[in-house]
Amino acid sequence: MVILSNSDMFEVRLATLLADYDRETLTNLYQPIIGYQSLAVYFTLWSEANNQKVNSLGTHEELLLRMKIATGEFIEARKVLEAVGLVKTRLEKAHGIAIYHYELHAPKTPAGFFNDTLLYGLFLQNLGETNASKIKRVYELDKASELGEDVTTSFNDIFHPDFEDAAFMQASNKTNNTLGRVKGKIDTEFSFEKFFSYLSEISQINENSLTKKELKEIERLTSLYGLNEEIAASSVAKVYLPEGNKGKRVDLVALNEDFKNTLSYKNYSRARSNKKNFVLGDNGLAAKIKLFEMKSPAEVLSYLRNNTKPAKADLNVIYSLSTNYNLPNAVINVIVDYVLSTNDNILSSYKAEQIAASFAGSNIVTAVDAMEYLKTKFYKKNGTKKKEFIKDEKIEEKVEEIKEKESNNKDDDVLNFFKDW
Repeated sequence: MVILSNSDMFEVRLATLLADYDRETLTNLYQPIIGYQSLAVYFTLWSEANNQKVNSLGTHEELLLRMKIATGEFIEARKVLEAVGLVKTRLEKAHGIAIYHYELHAPKTPAGFFNDTLLYGLFLQNLGETNASKIKRVYELDKASELGEDVTTSFNDIFHPDFEDAAFMQASNKTNNTLGRVKGKIDTEFSFEKFFSYLSEISQINENSLTKKELKEIERLTSLYGLNEEIAASSVAKVYLPEGNKGKRVDLVALNEDFKNTLSYKNYSRARSNKKNFVLGDNGLAAKIKLFEMKSPAEVLSYLRNNTKPAKADLNVIYSLSTNYNLPNAVINVIVDYVLSTNDNILSSYKAEQIAASFAGSNIVTAVDAMEYLKTKFYKKNGTKKKEFIKDEKIEEKVEEIKEKESNNKDDDVLNFFKDW
């Protein structure tokens, strides 16, 4: 464990261009997630990055004194910033001196923020859907007018560039080391370090054996079915083809089948004991959204079927929704719940793909947007009657009814309200 001392030195570096509009994004969108202390630490470090153009290093004692913040509070605030990808921290030790290098990354754009399941999910969880929607509307763009003929002048109409000119050749070959927009990546639950560690114990497969495309597909499938790194490594070792060309050594079709065969009743029996984590401390609707945003479609399918093992036919449906329509897990979970609740608990491939096509065409990427879309468009268009999926009132108006129902539920009956929209 690293213990921060007041005498430890620090340096701040901007890994990206930061602009004034980033302050608004951080205040409006990130602050509900990270809190005011973490926001203050980020703004202070941002200021320090400019100050250190004159004085290269400072001490934490000076920094904490200026902020009037305790050491423990600073550390916790910094960890939160690291967790959401705004700060990267490196520790250098030389000649008995500790130097912390803080690297500041840009926040996501509003569009990127609302398309990020983790960040937008936390935003909804902390603010509630009504308040979150109000802030989201601030960032909605007015649709461009379709009236009249587009007579905008093009670049080539004015400049007539000669791409054979030496200047363009030099520009295309020049290495670019200038600052751009670097957004930090949030570390998700799937760890490739653990994955390759398990692989090394059972095979000769290493990081150089697989391409980024193969790794991305492995991560996607494990996320879809709710599997861990150890299971993923075991399955990959089974279907790995060492004689194949790089990029085609993992039989992805066979891997998908092995993942489906791996899902067992035991997995979902263990999950049942953790149900309260999605309910206590939340109203019913918030708990449901939380479930959709945090759990895999295979796990949600099991929850909605009283923790029974998902049938292969149903797993094929959720695989199709992910692969053919490129939908996030949270959106797939909404489709699964909708189809089950309106189709006698049967996951109809036709109905699911009909909705998926509508979602894909409308760029639906979050559970809340998917639920709202079904309520306002799909429900009315298709005249859904069975189990009254959602009536014409807004989603938030169902909260009190669901919350009252939740308070009367025993622990074994918690699943029941998940089927009530």
